Amino acid sequence: MFKHREFCGERMPSERLRVGADRGVADVLITLEGASASRDVPPARTAVLDNRGCRFIPRIHVVPPGTRLEVRNSDPILHTVHAYIGTETLFHLALPIFRQRVWATLDRPGLVRLECDVGHTWMRAYVLVRADGLATVTGPDGAFHLTGVPPGTFRLRAWHETLGSRETSVTVTTGRPSVLTLLYGAPSD
Repeated sequence: MFKHREFCGERMPSERLRVGADRGVADVLITLEGASASRDVPPARTAVLDNRGCRFIPRIHVVPPGTRLEVRNSDPILHTVHAYIGTETLFHLALPIFRQRVWATLDRPGLVRLECDVGHTWMRAYVLVRADGLATVTGPDGAFHLTGVPPGTFRLRAWHETLGSRETSVTVTTGRPSVLTLLYGAPSD
């Protein structure tokens, strides 16, 4: 079922796989494992998730625990934000009013999946709640940067909602950037 065609249009292009001109993949969640004990926990903050143009913007966030998520409705139609970790509901918020804002606190570490439950089946976003700050999201060109990583050898994990997961080892040395390339094959579906 496709609701609100008069506002959202006849069909929505998929944003589940965005590939740049240089074939870099956007919206890949990057995490570094094994270095968390040497970093301070970033302070909680406010992050914004907007329902705009029948899409969640941004599509992927990384935030520390305790972050206050401000959810906005920039569309003149009803949206909801249903948040899950796995199959468990964390919160379910309705935004029936244009320019309405509601808040939820993200206390529990993990990958939170956000969906709109009012027939906007394409609307999905993710928030990784992680305490050590060693996570980021690739940009439109597929590039990413992690700063403040101590020297050592770590596992780097890449996760994409369509392409799945990849892991590799990365060695970080003081004063020198570490450069690596992760390759994904074509999606299987």
